[in-house]
Amino acid sequence: MSAAGGTSRKIGLLGGECTGKTTLAKALCDHLDAVIVPEYLREFVSTTGRAPTAFEQSNIMTTQIAAENAALVASPHALLVCDPAALMTAIYSLAYFGDRSLLDSAAVHAATYRTLIWCGTDIPWEPDGNQRDGPEYREQVDGLIAEVVGSELVPAGIQVHRIDGTVDDRLLAVVKLLEH
Repeated sequence: MSAAGGTSRKIGLLGGECTGKTTLAKALCDHLDAVIVPEYLREFVSTTGRAPTAFEQSNIMTTQIAAENAALVASPHALLVCDPAALMTAIYSLAYFGDRSLLDSAAVHAATYRTLIWCGTDIPWEPDGNQRDGPEYREQVDGLIAEVVGSELVPAGIQVHRIDGTVDDRLLAVVKLLEH
């Protein structure tokens, strides 16, 4: 399901804002008795009351990866659902700042996931306080995910599975992927 048939215990979620990543993460945790590694970017925005600057993006991605590693140690037998995969910080850096500098290291890190799940944009966009930029950004980020998947991940042998539909449809799709 990932590069070289990785045996990682991590599922990485990809998708722009309001694509159902957190809803899917919670459903996966309930269904699979997994542990969520929450989004550090969300914590950063809540704590600072602002969006990060271009110069803070690298630290945000590093902190997200550190949280994944800490969860692997803290829950040595659990499946982890990374909401989102650290790669999303690199994609956001590209979307908001035109900065590609995090993509190489994010693509290398992407190989550490058992599977990467790309949540589609077929669900309604909903505002969420200062955590949402708007449906136009969701579409822009979705396009950038497609670009990064095609230019960085697929050539590296990393598979990404796009899923659409209701929460139940998405949950079933991921469970089927994990069974194979």
